[in-house]
Amino acid sequence: MDLDVQVANFISTHVDLFDTLTLGNVYAPGNSLSYTAQPAGPAIRYYDGRRRRSFAFAITAKNVDGITCIDTLNAISNVMEQATPVSIKSADGSFNFISAKMTESYKFVATVQDDDSQNAQLYSVYQGAFSVQVII
Repeated sequence: MDLDVQVANFISTHVDLFDTLTLGNVYAPGNSLSYTAQPAGPAIRYYDGRRRRSFAFAITAKNVDGITCIDTLNAISNVMEQATPVSIKSADGSFNFISAKMTESYKFVATVQDDDSQNAQLYSVYQGAFSVQVII
C-alpha cells in the first residue's frame, strides 16, 4: 500500500516546508522533517470485504527556530484537515482516502545538537500526531 508515500507527497506539494519531508525517523544534520508511521486502531469490516481503517503517523520537525517547527506543523494540520477524497489518491489502487486530522497537538520533544563541539548549533524538535481514514 502506498498510503504513506501519497500522504507525504500531498503534504510536500501543499505546504511550504522548510526542508524535504523524509519518510522514516531520520534525524539528519541541520534542519529536518520526518514522517513516521505509528500504530492505529482496528479496522471496520464491511460485508463486501472492504475495510475502513485509520492509519496514524507523526511529523517530527527539527529547526534552529522552534516557531518555524510550530508554524510548519500547524500548516500541515490545516492542509490535511482540508483534504478531500480526491486530494490524495493511491497510485496502485490500494486505498481510497476518506479524511485526515491532527490527533494530538504539536508538542515539544527536545533541544538537540548535531555534534558535541562547544559552539554546536542547538535545534528545537517538535512533533505532531495525525491520522488518516481510508477504505482498503
